[in-house]
Amino acid sequence: MRQLTFTASRRLVIGALLWASLIQIFVVNNLIVLPRASSQNLVQHIISALGVTRCGRIGGFRFCSPWHEAADIAWIVGGLCLSLGALLNSSLFPPDRLRNLTFGVLAVSGLGLVSTGCNPYNLRPAMHLLSAGTCFFAGAVGVLLLGSALVQAQRPYWGATGIACGATSVVFAVLTALRPAPGVQGVLERASAWPSVVWIICTGAVIGLSVRRRSRNSGP
Repeated sequence: MRQLTFTASRRLVIGALLWASLIQIFVVNNLIVLPRASSQNLVQHIISALGVTRCGRIGGFRFCSPWHEAADIAWIVGGLCLSLGALLNSSLFPPDRLRNLTFGVLAVSGLGLVSTGCNPYNLRPAMHLLSAGTCFFAGAVGVLLLGSALVQAQRPYWGATGIACGATSVVFAVLTALRPAPGVQGVLERASAWPSVVWIICTGAVIGLSVRRRSRNSGP
């Protein structure tokens, strides 16, 4: 990794906090929205069902999400944090095409998540699915690339976990895109989305702690 200036360190601290804040998506969706929905089946019900604005059949099942606003807002805020965090965290590496591609893809994933929240599944299904697919695939590829970059930057263990999480997300994103039977749509979507998101959250924490440690070591 590159030698950091004060400005770069400050950018990384903010970027790290933004990525770590993505944990709010899990808190809002699984602890606030889901318990108030018409049913609580993580295996069958797709993630998008949490943001539907009226009751109806979603993914082959009848579903109702009274707190759908909270889910949609969580996705919009999370997407903005992911994209802005990617722009700030890019200072972790020297500028080159691979760095720009890696963090650019992650920023696109965040924009896809913003669009997902702005386009509920029951109102604009085509736009919602396109946005969610962009978020899933771009996020998985971005995590793969960032994991590979960290391996080359002498962070082999954390980089390897990124490669594993990214690869897992890619595989399950493909399986989800193949439109499986309704009874397993929910679990396949979550197996696609969660590994990459969890890794990004943890990477935010790792970056923040690393910058803090460097600041202490370089102090007077």
